[in-house]
Amino acid sequence: MSKISAGVFILAISLFIPLVNTRFASAKGSFITPSISNNSAIAQSSGAWVARHGLSSAQYQAEFDKLTGQGYKLTNVSGYSLGNQDRYAAIWEKSDNQNAWVARHGLSSAQYQAEFDKLVGQGYKLMQVSGYGVGGQDRYAAIWEKSGNQNAWVARHGLSSAQYQAEFDKLVGQGYKLMQVSGYNVGGQDRYAAIWEKSGNQNAWVARHGLSSAQYQAEFDKLVGQGYKLMQVSGYSVGGSGAFRRIAARDRYAAIWEKSSNQNAWVARHGLSSAQYQAEFDKLVGQGYKLTQVSGYNVGGQDRYAAIWSK
Repeated sequence: MSKISAGVFILAISLFIPLVNTRFASAKGSFITPSISNNSAIAQSSGAWVARHGLSSAQYQAEFDKLTGQGYKLTNVSGYSLGNQDRYAAIWEKSDNQNAWVARHGLSSAQYQAEFDKLVGQGYKLMQVSGYGVGGQDRYAAIWEKSGNQNAWVARHGLSSAQYQAEFDKLVGQGYKLMQVSGYNVGGQDRYAAIWEKSGNQNAWVARHGLSSAQYQAEFDKLVGQGYKLMQVSGYSVGGSGAFRRIAARDRYAAIWEKSSNQNAWVARHGLSSAQYQAEFDKLVGQGYKLTQVSGYNVGGQDRYAAIWSK
């Protein structure tokens, strides 16, 4: 239950999207935030970077404060639940990018919406959002940044699969490109948060959601064989709680592939246990790979990880 690859890509579009509680935007970013710690880790590579997984909210906050104080910037965060408690996996990097930025975690839908409205009003742009369910309630972790990029953009959260598909079709029809998608489980049902942007990048791309592990592997193999590169993957589960408690939790995947001129070697894995993820991390980092994205998720009470590394 995992996968690899070294440089490849694909094209197209086609997919799904929902609409619902959440917002759009057009703006840029803004300041800081705290969040993080350790409890399963990883770290570094040329161009200093640090990765952590399995962190409680307090540990994440502590790690966030420590690393931010050392000049690191949060570039990726994934919230998920374990034992009915929130957990976090994240990546920090030292960068020459001095743009103001802000990060938040553990937000309810209403708090996330309020923070979104406030920061967008201050000129921040949403760079990444991670939706996750804890105790049957949706929660959000996100990163905003002030940037010179003035491209129009739209963000949505709390969407059902049908709503996400409808929103996807509408926005793609208006010339928007899906930049990031987060699938998550709330009360046994899949929900989606996503960001679209109008961009001058005309590379062919493809997005999929609601895929089983086998379907995701098949789509991965097909698209990579057509020259596509996996840009982002989100692991999540459906069933196992709420009205769907009697239905065994099953892992699902949402992902984005793109054809790109970037020929750097890359590797992707999914369905990894914490120990498998740590072992894969250690092996690939030892081979000169850098972790660029990680998605933590819960399947049947066990934490699982999907990730992308690149040279």
